[in-house]
Amino acid sequence: MKNGQRDPLDAFAELLAARAPLDGVLVALPTSRARRANRGFDQSIELARRLAARRGIACAELLEKRGAAQEGRGRRERLAAAGRFRLCGGARLPSAVTLLDDVCTTGATARDAARVLRAAGADIRGIVVVARSGD
Repeated sequence: MKNGQRDPLDAFAELLAARAPLDGVLVALPTSRARRANRGFDQSIELARRLAARRGIACAELLEKRGAAQEGRGRRERLAAAGRFRLCGGARLPSAVTLLDDVCTTGATARDAARVLRAAGADIRGIVVVARSGD
């Protein structure tokens, strides 16, 4: 999916639908605008939509990502990065959410997104990732 292929989305959604513990509204961690423009879609948002449809739960686009992607950054740089997300204008915040991220390397991206949602009053019930990087 990182290179613009959408073929794996349904297979990953099916796998997660069978195994992922989901509680509350599903919220994808969006990619950067540049990545979305390059690929023609946001893989995390597309995956969240498919997963939510399979599980019969709500899915909401609540976050906007600011800044560049984490690719190429070392562990310390990734962990030090903060403030990369903000709530979408006019977003109606659900009381409980499960976050969805496509790839987890250090957990910094999910932690940053969770911080924004918690500060706005959401209860983060879980974080589901498709893959974990070995970095």
